[in-house]
Amino acid sequence: MEENQGTPVSGEVNEPQKTFTQDEVNKLIGREKAKAAEHATRATEERLSARQAESANAGMQQESRMTPPPNQVSADQITQQVMQQLQKDFQEKQLKSQMEQVANNYLSKVADAKKNYQDFDDITKDFDPTAFPQLTFLLSGIENGGDVLYDLSKNPGKLANIDLLAQRSPRMAQSQLQSLSKSISDNKQAQSEAQGQQIPDPLDRLSPTRVLSNNGKMSISEMRKQPWLRG
Repeated sequence: MEENQGTPVSGEVNEPQKTFTQDEVNKLIGREKAKAAEHATRATEERLSARQAESANAGMQQESRMTPPPNQVSADQITQQVMQQLQKDFQEKQLKSQMEQVANNYLSKVADAKKNYQDFDDITKDFDPTAFPQLTFLLSGIENGGDVLYDLSKNPGKLANIDLLAQRSPRMAQSQLQSLSKSISDNKQAQSEAQGQQIPDPLDRLSPTRVLSNNGKMSISEMRKQPWLRG
């Protein structure tokens, strides 16, 4: 029996191969690239999230080791906190005490100066100590600070210059105030000495002798009556 060679074997079907256009190929390549990029991005984000979580956990663990719970605070920490608070309170009290002393000294100098100048209040009425804190502080340490204030109030230009100097260079301002203080003291001392040395009045002139109507000779009794012969 002869085999039919022209009949194809069952199950074997020859299908024509599908061809793609260049545009379809480009689109297919683009989709594959997008998928690959998305996959790489997602993997990177997952790795970064994992690292951040690990860092956060490590930081929390380190902080928990460094800062014990409230019921486990050490005695050294309590002592340190208490000492810091006490030191802060002491510094605040000391500063307050110093400022009160400065204010009292300033008011005392002003009260002393009022006794020397009748127009002190009128001359110094525009001077506000709170507007010149540095200058007020320096005046409180000068022996005749009230007199210096009186002089400065009479010379607003000088007051403004020294106040500006007190803000920028307190030492130079203090030197200027000390010089002014000494000048005021020297002037007062000179005035006091001049008042103490009273110049005596000149001697009364001798009364001229009477011209006698006689021969010009006075008798003994008349001579005794002359004021320039009296003891």
